Amino acid sequence: MAIKKTTNKSTPTKKSSSVGISILGSSNKTDMKKWEIESALSTLKRADEIRKNTKMMGDIKKLAQEQMNILNTFTKK
Repeated sequence: MAIKKTTNKSTPTKKSSSVGISILGSSNKTDMKKWEIESALSTLKRADEIRKNTKMMGDIKKLAQEQMNILNTFTKK
């Protein structure tokens, strides 16, 4: 018994020309600002944890040097 392949050809739907999130009202702006501040605080805490981890910082410095060496190959001509 053979399996028949089928395709569904549908007409493309028209997409809206605007993309993004509409923020209406002061409560949404307040919530968005609060989330942004909480996110920044979380990032700073994580950065502090990374800085205190000497092995991790060594690995980061090594990777950064490797990437700088690669980028230098593009600038030297």
